[in-house]
Amino acid sequence: MPLETDDAMLEQVSSRLMSQGVYIEDADRDDERLTLEYETLAPGDGVPHQQIGTVINTFRDVIEQGWEPTTIEATVADVDDGHHRGSWRMDEEWLLALENGELSEVEFSGRVLDTLEEPSH
Repeated sequence: MPLETDDAMLEQVSSRLMSQGVYIEDADRDDERLTLEYETLAPGDGVPHQQIGTVINTFRDVIEQGWEPTTIEATVADVDDGHHRGSWRMDEEWLLALENGELSEVEFSGRVLDTLEEPSH
């Protein structure tokens, strides 16, 4: 069943990610991008790379249900103290190239990780 609204999609994504220790605090979509702010339960500093994959794959699942792909810009904070842990981006063009077989999963992941910005300590 296609998702009819961004709100329905975000509600589905949010509930799926909660079980993975990712809590969406804010999401705003315009014609060019989805801007996400989420908190992570993962221990340590920085942005957990595995969670980036989890977030992207959850959005890929809802895209298969009919939601339009878009660029995602994410900011990550710690759930305990709200400390800024970093940010990352996934360009819509990369996702389309991946789906068309023009990029491998490894190349796609590398491009996303190249956008990762974490505060220096």
